[in-house]
Formats: sequence, structure tokens, C-alpha cells
Amino acid sequence: MALPSDNTKSQYHHFVPRFILRNFVHPFKPQSDAPKDASKRSRRKKKDGYYPGEPMLHTINLAGNTAEVVEAPVSKTLGMTDMYRDFAAATNQHELEEKLSKLECRVGEIIGNIRKAFEAGKKDIWITRPERDVLRKFLFIMKYRGLLFHKRFFHESREGYSCDDKERLMKYMREKGFKRPLDVWFDNIKAMLEMKMDPERKWMDWLLNHAYPDDANWFIAHSQMMYLALCTPSGKNDEFLLTENAYGIFEGPVSMPFNADTNQLEPGPYTEFHCFSVISPKLIMVLRSFILPDPEEDADEEIRTWRCKMFELNAAQHTDPLNVNSILRDLPITKARNSYTKLVNGRPVSVDKEDGSPRIPKSYDKFCFRFFPLSMQHTDMINSIMLEQSAEISKIIFKTPQAARKTLETYLQMPCELSENLFFKNVGPAPGDPALVFLKKLEQVVKQLGSNVTAIYHEQMPEDMLEAFGRRVADKIPKEPTEYMKLYQTLGDILNCDGMKICAYRSEGGNVERLFKDMDQAAKMLNMRIKIDVWSNGLREDIRGEIREQLRIIFCQLPARRLWIYLKQVKYMLLKGKKPDTTVGSELNALIPMFGEEDTIVNGKCAQLATW
Repeated sequence: MALPSDNTKSQYHHFVPRFILRNFVHPFKPQSDAPKDASKRSRRKKKDGYYPGEPMLHTINLAGNTAEVVEAPVSKTLGMTDMYRDFAAATNQHELEEKLSKLECRVGEIIGNIRKAFEAGKKDIWITRPERDVLRKFLFIMKYRGLLFHKRFFHESREGYSCDDKERLMKYMREKGFKRPLDVWFDNIKAMLEMKMDPERKWMDWLLNHAYPDDANWFIAHSQMMYLALCTPSGKNDEFLLTENAYGIFEGPVSMPFNADTNQLEPGPYTEFHCFSVISPKLIMVLRSFILPDPEEDADEEIRTWRCKMFELNAAQHTDPLNVNSILRDLPITKARNSYTKLVNGRPVSVDKEDGSPRIPKSYDKFCFRFFPLSMQHTDMINSIMLEQSAEISKIIFKTPQAARKTLETYLQMPCELSENLFFKNVGPAPGDPALVFLKKLEQVVKQLGSNVTAIYHEQMPEDMLEAFGRRVADKIPKEPTEYMKLYQTLGDILNCDGMKICAYRSEGGNVERLFKDMDQAAKMLNMRIKIDVWSNGLREDIRGEIREQLRIIFCQLPARRLWIYLKQVKYMLLKGKKPDTTVGSELNALIPMFGEEDTIVNGKCAQLATW
């Protein structure tokens, strides 16, 4: 990065505003080591640099090899030096930070009014459409300005950008004349800040023309396909945590297809059913997707049908669409009431449009947001979701040690399997796995808070995921197997290779639960065969032939059903001129019903496997 100019000072930029952090503060109390009558000295700064009574935050520091509970000042918490500074700008390098500060000032007033109403014991609060819109803008920008996106865009050259939209972003940069991915990020945030969200929604076209289209569309979906609700713990001693990444956390399915080419789980489709934005230990903003049920609106059959169809279309993109669901589906929240509709027989009806025609939104519209009380179970689940997505962060903030200890104990001790297709606290087998390191650090934290609770976690291999996926699919397939599955189910586990005679011992036949793991292993067999052929290129053919023969013998000692799928994949590659798609969750190209010589394995007969 370029060095700071001589006339521009560095600044500490908060990615979580001070007005949010102040809701978690407590007065600093130094260790009492001075006489009580030393009033003058008591007002001096202590060795650690903090005044008695100075607003401080309880924080969990996860940055080091061990975790520790420490106090930290608001001024130096949840931020980064020069995070939004444009070193390439000739003038006003802190322009973006200044624009963000103006938004924070406006939103601080709105959230301040919400807090005052809540703390006064009111059941709800009315806000105007412009206030609601600026709040929605703030919630997306809070997600977009955070550390995750700083990491995504903070590159001085195009070559540094590595996200899956790289080709589209590079094209956009060429068209707009941007030299750095960082320039795109700064420009996008400025466009979102400058955009006027008019009631007629002309702002959507404006944003698409002034920001990177992928992220502009995401802003639109975030603000138009989710509704806002205000929630509070019903338990007197329950509180929300504020994690470093709190404004980027969501609840919903994330598909991680296993790619046999890389032997890695890779990022895939995800769905944001709920997004969370913590206001204070006792108040949180929740965004809920429109595709989840809404009892009031679903009384209209047309709306209910549309919602179900949208849910199914969204689920179809995932690797396990039959089990896509929300663990907060029963969260007791509804859309805000408004000044232009009333409930008639449980259905919202316009008060000024009796002919049923669409109503044009007005700037003077108002919305009534209730404060929804959440059960201990829902509060714990939201906190657990935040912790589950915090394995690689460095800081967590809490209000009271007692509430923090209870929250951490609940997360560490909760079962790993939450539902048929959702697991928490999965750790990988690799040394230093981030999830396991994080759980061990949380154990250190609860011990410092006075608890001896240890983590319950599940060490999961990719093969375990495939088997679990297979078990779920087994319950959904037709009872009558296809011809392909009949052959697969016939095959046993062991092949006895005696010369060119192959005998299948059918001690344990194939089934749907094993199918996906067998597909994965067969793909690895194919990769091994290809890599060995490439590696041995240039050797004498008799040596290469001996290598292939030894590989054939090894393959023939594997489960028969796995060898059979391997031969199917090879046949597909030879006939189609390309390698089959072996990513779990993709179309099962390798399993097309091409019957041939390889099917003789089912009858324990010999095929010339060496030719494959």
C-alpha cells in the first residue's frame, strides 16, 4: 500500500459505530490500591491509561494463542486504522469515513428513539417511511463495510482479487476505468450513501447504474425481500452478544459441494433466511426473508402459493433441496403494521384503495414496529448462530459476565445435530482446525468467567457428510428402484481378483446411503489413474503397463460397487470426450444408464479391466 502523505493523519475507523458500542459500556473500576482519601490521585489515569469511571467494554480477545477476557475503550474497539482511507486520493483521503459518519449520525437518532421507547416500557414505536428506508440502507452498509468485504476488496492490483465473481468484476473495472478492486468497494459504498430511496423505488435503477451490478442487486434484494422486526429477550438475565462480525451474520442453509478434483469443500449457494443487527444487550433488529411463512399474508391463497413457489425455487439451488429449512422458522415475529392498511378477518386491507388496485407508496407513510419478546430458547439460538460463524474473528463484546457465561455454556454444551441436515460445532481433522481452536478458546473464556464447561463437538470428514447426505436422500427416493439402482444394490463390498477372474462377495450390497460416498471415491480413483498416466508419460511402455496393472489390482480390491461406478465414469469420459462432473450436488452425469461390459461385474464375470 502507498505510504500516508505528510499532511494527512491516520485515523481509527470504526466498522461498528460508537453509538452501538456505547450501549454495552460500563464504568471503569481500577484495582483499589490507593488510600480512600486520595481523591485527587483517584482521578488520574492509572498505569493502564484509563480514568476511573471511563466508559469501557467487556471484551473477549481471541487474537492470541489463548483467549482472555479484558476491558477495552470504545475509542479503540471494533475498528481499524485507516480502514476507509483512500491513499490514492489527491485531496480528502478520509472522505468515505466522513460520509459514513453522516449516515451514522442520522441512524443514531432513529435507533436512539427506538431505545428510548423500549426502555420506557412501550410495546411498539412508530417511524416514518424515510426513517425506515435510511435504517434499511444502514443495515446493508453495515454488512458491506465490514472486515469480510475489506478482505475481499483490499487489493492494490486486479491480480489480488480471488472471489468467484472475478471475471465479472474485472469486466466492470475495465468498463469504468477502475485500477484497483479497492476502488470498486469505495465507489459502491459512496453510491449507496448518496442514493435517495424514494417511495416510487426509482432508486433501484439509479443504484444499478452507479454501483457494481452484482452488489447493487444484493442491496436491492436485502432491502426489498426481507422485512424488519425488533426483538428482545424475555428472560431478565438473557442478553445478546456483539461479535466482531455481528452485522454480517445470517441464518440459513449454506451448500458446500465436495469437489473431487480439489478434494475440498467449496463455497456454494447460500440463503439468508434471517439477518441480525444487534442494537444493545437487550435489543436486536432481525431481518426475515419474505419466502418464509407469514400467517397474516398467507391467508391469501395467491400470496401463499407464490411464497411456497419462491421457497422451492430457492431450495432447488442447494445440494440437498429436500431438507432446506430455517431453524428459526417459528420465530414469533411479523411485519410492521402501517398507516395505510388495516386487518380485516386476519388480512391486511388498504384503507384508501377500495378497488383493490396497487397503492402507490407515500413519503408520509408510517410503520409501527412492535418489540417482540423472545423465549430463552430463541435468544440462545440467535447467540449460538453468531458464535457458530465467529471461528475466525478476534473480538466478542458482552455487557455482563453472568449473561456471557450462560450464553457460552449453552453454546459449548448444546447438541451438535440441530436438525436432520444441520450440524453446529463441526471440526475438521486437520491440525489447528479454526473451528476446534475457537471452541478451545471459548473453553478458556468460560473458565475465566467461573465455569468448567467443556465443548461438545463433532469431528466430521467429507466422507461423513456424503454418507449423511445419502441417508437423507434415501428417505425421499421412490420405493421402486431404477434399473441402475438395481445393479448398484446387487454389488457387494469385496472383489477377489484371481488372474482375470473377478468374484463378487455380496456380504453388503450398495444402497442409496452409500451411493454418494461411492461416487466420491470413484472420482478419486479416476483422478489417480489420470495423474499416474500423466506422471509416467515418457517412461517405456512396458513400465507404464506394469504401473497400470498394479493400479488395476489395487482397484480390484475395493468394493465392487465403487469399481463399477469408476468404470462408468471412465466410459462416460471416453464417449463424451470430457471428464464427468463429480461435484456432489451437481447433475449426476457419471451415473447415466449406459449399460455395457462393466455390468458383468454384477454377475461375478470378468471384463478386461486393464483396458480401462
